[in-house]
Amino acid sequence: MFAKDLIDLSSFSLGELESILERAAFYREETGRRTFRVLEGHNITVSFWEHSTRTRLSFELAIKELGGRVVGYYPETASEQKGETMEDTVKTLISLGSSAVVFRHSLPGLFHRLAQKVEVPFISAGEGCYQHPTQTLLDIFTMRQAGFDLQGLKVLMVGDILHSRVARSHMCALPLFGVEVAFAAPPPLLPDGMVPPGATCYRNLEEALPWADVVYLLRVQKERQEQGLVPSLGEYAALFGLNLAGLSRVKSGTCFMHPGPINPGVEISHEALRALENVAPERVLFRKQVKNGLYVRMAVLDLLVGSG
Repeated sequence: MFAKDLIDLSSFSLGELESILERAAFYREETGRRTFRVLEGHNITVSFWEHSTRTRLSFELAIKELGGRVVGYYPETASEQKGETMEDTVKTLISLGSSAVVFRHSLPGLFHRLAQKVEVPFISAGEGCYQHPTQTLLDIFTMRQAGFDLQGLKVLMVGDILHSRVARSHMCALPLFGVEVAFAAPPPLLPDGMVPPGATCYRNLEEALPWADVVYLLRVQKERQEQGLVPSLGEYAALFGLNLAGLSRVKSGTCFMHPGPINPGVEISHEALRALENVAPERVLFRKQVKNGLYVRMAVLDLLVGSG
């Protein structure tokens, strides 16, 4: 029996997470070959209060692939300006007949409060700087698809750890699968208190790269840089961006991941990206991550909303 909501991965056991991944593997094999009716008769509200392309579109497509109907609510400005609370907004959406709510918002801590107010499943599509559960699940799915055995796999997360909901979800889930996680970031973007017990923190990317089986590049969130946490994006790119010199230090089978969208010339140099795509495209998993997002989100909707 699954939890009602998918807000943070700490609410799920390893067995439950494996069930989601197994269902995602089923959908990867069968999508396009057969018609699904798991969500037939269900309205699923998709409400994004932050800009999104990959996550929103893949959730919408997942609902349609499962035979459900999308009820889209994408406010340009917050409804609170009309005097309506967030709880009122969600209850209104459910009153219109929604069987579940897929929600993205910039405010951390909001989702648990909202989920307690409603009886239908509440599914996080990214919450502030807290967690992004389906991104982590699709990343794990992609690692396996690339041929990696998760037990003992070494994943290096590079970049803006402080603001990354993706990193926080990985901190929670990857150790359950036996993955070793390390982090590389400038001190302002990875305070000592954020490093999980047993994880290694690198302050020099070149030193960290030979260790990794997977290099996971996090987007530098330009909208946060007005806080002055790094002097400039150019300085960040020089010290923690993956360049040709860095590529020469990785192991031959190392793969590269990114949650998107990529800032070329920041997280990875134009030259390094071209070299990887020309010489070893199978090691660049960016597009596979996007594609696998559909199957993982179909699995989540199936198990939380559909027949299970």
